[in-house]
Amino acid sequence: MAAKKRILIIDDEQDFCFFVKRNLEASGDFEVLTSNDGKVGMEMIVTKKPDLVLLDVVMPDVTGPDIAEYL
Repeated sequence: MAAKKRILIIDDEQDFCFFVKRNLEASGDFEVLTSNDGKVGMEMIVTKKPDLVLLDVVMPDVTGPDIAEYL
């Protein structure tokens, strides 16, 4: 059995993160991490090494484009 792919969702909308995580994990193929804070999300990119990052564009502290540029 192949290892689960790790997805990190960075979005300030908690409900969005909850439902996307729930649906992705239901497939059994993904481990889903979430962050509702852009700065914490950037730290998680370094420490958790996700295979895919889903970004919100507009967030209060660090925007999605800022994080994409960081990557």
